[in-house]
Amino acid sequence: MKKFIYILSISLLLFFTFNTVTTVAQPKMYSQGFYNMKDLNLSENVSYKVQNNQPYVEGILIIIDADKKIQQLIRIPANATQIPLAPLKYDYRFIIYNNVLLTFS
Repeated sequence: MKKFIYILSISLLLFFTFNTVTTVAQPKMYSQGFYNMKDLNLSENVSYKVQNNQPYVEGILIIIDADKKIQQLIRIPANATQIPLAPLKYDYRFIIYNNVLLTFS
């Protein structure tokens, strides 16, 4: 009886450890439009990076504060690697111009 319990417990342990599935969340891509921090799921006072995922299209990212002053204006080349952004505040608005697909990380 003890052998059966040992074999059963070892087989269950192996069964549950080998059946793990790793999942990776796909990053959200944002196209042309007007966004705020909540729309982009960004946190305040964090340095983010933006990346253009379009191979042949350049874009512009404009970041505006609550007083409607431009805080950052970034020209993003086609297939750009990650471009760093300054730390963001909660009341910032974003304008993505041109038919680009931007990813924030």
